[in-house]
Amino acid sequence: MLKSVIPRIKDWPINLIAQKRDKILQETISEAVLEFNKAHPTLSQLRDQLQKTLYLEHIRLRSEAWEVDPEDEKEFWGKVKKRLLQADPAHMDEDISKEQHQELLQDIMSRYANEIIGHFEPNMFWFARQLLVRVFARLFNSHFGGFKGIFNPQEKLKDKLIVAGPVEKLRNLSLKGTVILVPTHFSNLDSAIIGFGMDYIGMPAFQYGAGLNLFNSKIFSFFAGNLGAYKLDRRKKNPIYLETLKSYSKTNVLAGAHTIFFPGGTRSRAGNIETELKLGLLGTVMEAQRIHFEKNPANLAPKIFVVPLTISYHFVLEASSLIEDQLRRTGKEQYLVYDKPQTAGKGIWKFFWETFSKSTDITLSLSEPMDVFGNSLDEDGNSIDKLGNPVEIRSYFVNKGQLKADDQREMIYTQMLGDKIIEGFFKNNVVYSSHVVSFVAFELLKKKLDYPDLFTLMRTSDEDREIDWDTFKTSVKRVIDELYVLNNKEQIKLSPHMTTKELDEIIELGITNVCIYHTNLPILRTKEGNITSEDLKLLYYYHNRLIGYGLHKCI
Repeated sequence: MLKSVIPRIKDWPINLIAQKRDKILQETISEAVLEFNKAHPTLSQLRDQLQKTLYLEHIRLRSEAWEVDPEDEKEFWGKVKKRLLQADPAHMDEDISKEQHQELLQDIMSRYANEIIGHFEPNMFWFARQLLVRVFARLFNSHFGGFKGIFNPQEKLKDKLIVAGPVEKLRNLSLKGTVILVPTHFSNLDSAIIGFGMDYIGMPAFQYGAGLNLFNSKIFSFFAGNLGAYKLDRRKKNPIYLETLKSYSKTNVLAGAHTIFFPGGTRSRAGNIETELKLGLLGTVMEAQRIHFEKNPANLAPKIFVVPLTISYHFVLEASSLIEDQLRRTGKEQYLVYDKPQTAGKGIWKFFWETFSKSTDITLSLSEPMDVFGNSLDEDGNSIDKLGNPVEIRSYFVNKGQLKADDQREMIYTQMLGDKIIEGFFKNNVVYSSHVVSFVAFELLKKKLDYPDLFTLMRTSDEDREIDWDTFKTSVKRVIDELYVLNNKEQIKLSPHMTTKELDEIIELGITNVCIYHTNLPILRTKEGNITSEDLKLLYYYHNRLIGYGLHKCI
């Protein structure tokens, strides 16, 4: 475990910002109101948006109520409806109506901001750190290693949870500007694992957004609510909520909060690396960098550094439900699958038994840090081009000699940044043996059956799923050879076991690890030694981790 770049937790940016909670809250609301009025300058436009928000919130309350929702939700929106009717400009002076509409907008945004805002408690972080070390040590290892392991579990973790990439550069840049970590997203465990990994390399704590639904759990709410997590409610898609969320993000980035954004928006339901990003919150990073230049001399303006991070797991706890959801969404009436469902009790028992008795590992693979325009950075955080020449990024915001906002231009810049993030995801994707065996097995099955669509393949009977062992082994070898080529071209990365073990060992390790949790096995050997699957949905999910590299040509 590396020494923290900022020794005292009380001096971490996230804690300093937490001490200014009321100020952050007021700045968020003021900024949200200002930006919303810019976009909707007339009374008619504002009234339309308030009516739309009220309508959508009533639908949410009727069809998607959650336990975590405030008890006075119906009462609040009932009052909003009453106030909106009373403020009808057809029945009063327009200036008075406009004032009442503004008060209503302010109150709604204030409610949203108070729901969104996170908190950080140093003592709680210290306690969570001690607890997570032991939890992850237990999860990743068959035993602690006697009394020594119980009191020094980091020794057991150091080879299991790997943070790869420019670690020292990231540590250095965190002292020179604001770090925005943009990871792939596969599991609800991601935030905790990333937070633990960053703490492991001595980074100060990051702020991050967590789905409001997760706060239904009292344990999660207790910890996350005091460890920098702010709340995201994906049910709320109205413009007023989204503007409040964006303003909160921008306010915190401007205040210097190191932040985790999941640019995919939600977990990858198909198991693939994200190629379509939701750029709304990422756009606030671009805007924050411009505001830094507006408020400071060019040489003193704080820099914002963007770092893509690719997470690699052998297996994902939620894989079964995620791929089920994905196939139902995309297949609709075509999706008719007859695999036996996971047995809940058996699944829970198997999870505890396997994770307590076997080992697994996780890699957090960092890309090279870049500025908000995707330019490379030197060790001091200065932007440089491909030839190593300095780049003055302030000029990106200048038009006709003036530095000013240009929403269309900044949207294009954000899209360009998104492309760079996706490139970083793919280049720094660490391939595990479980990814390889799943990819090869599913591709061979596709080739063998030659069905016209995915959903027909999913209905394949057990006896038609078998793949000859020699064919499978030969294809695995060919895919690994191609992965070596891609690795040498710096287009992908290979985990250590992919480069140090023999072919048979790689296959055995891959099959074992991808099946650690699942009751219905995505891939297994038959009595005759061939390859088959008890759950083609899961096999497809894990196969998807390696799509986008042209590896199907090796099958």
